[in-house]
Amino acid sequence: MRSLATLGLAALLASCATTAGSPPERLGAAPFYAKHLAAAGIPILSSQRVPDAALFAARDMMRGMLAHRPDLAAWLAANDYRVALIARDEGLLDLPENAHWTKPARDDPRLTRCERKHYDERIGAKTDREYWDERARGIGGERMAGAEEDVLGLPVSRYYGETIFVHEFAHNVLFAIQGADPALYARVEAAYAHALANGLWFEEYTTTTVQEYWAEGSQFWFNSNRLQAFDGRQILNHTDLAAYDPQLYAVLEAAYGENHRLQSDPFHMHPARVPPGPLPENTAEVC
Repeated sequence: MRSLATLGLAALLASCATTAGSPPERLGAAPFYAKHLAAAGIPILSSQRVPDAALFAARDMMRGMLAHRPDLAAWLAANDYRVALIARDEGLLDLPENAHWTKPARDDPRLTRCERKHYDERIGAKTDREYWDERARGIGGERMAGAEEDVLGLPVSRYYGETIFVHEFAHNVLFAIQGADPALYARVEAAYAHALANGLWFEEYTTTTVQEYWAEGSQFWFNSNRLQAFDGRQILNHTDLAAYDPQLYAVLEAAYGENHRLQSDPFHMHPARVPPGPLPENTAEVC
């Protein structure tokens, strides 16, 4: 058995590494995965195509989001949550664990109001691969995925102007809250119910589910979300969030502390968060 001193030294060396390593055997990772880092005990994996810089950027953001609540990091690690990064020329279905994915059914609760309204042409007419290639470059959950171009803020990113990785990892933070801190999770649900009852975030993606409410709020908390405008209001920074939805702000603070900047977040306070030209009156999807 390795001594505590040896384990501590290994952890220190890993934290100081400047290149990604190979996945440790204990993970049982598929051969597709050639690179590995860890953030607070949570594995980050990728193929050989993903540059090391992307893995380190993801690690920095994950560490920052978990810094205030190490118990949440411990819950994610203990429950085998992992993060995979896809290269700019890979898709979600290239990840071995996603190869079987199918497109969502018409009654999937995750569909947006516009996806439901235009299901036949937007989803029904597409193959599974076509749907997922168009739908997302990142997803939360036990086998979360992010994308090289997003974590590095590259101009080719379809999400240029916001950091989707923060959004997707926020989903995992909320899963950890649900598992490790049920009292806080109940407060999140109450904040979401309050927002719905009072017409907050009108027709924005934010109100799709409690998970999206939390994830969009997390992006605003860390000042790396695109502008949302509705009802004469503009939400861009954490200060706007505090004034508009104090219930959401309070539960985010319980998870993230006082930190509003993530190391390596490419769109923190970035001007691209605001679209060029005259400010829009409404940023919700028109359908």
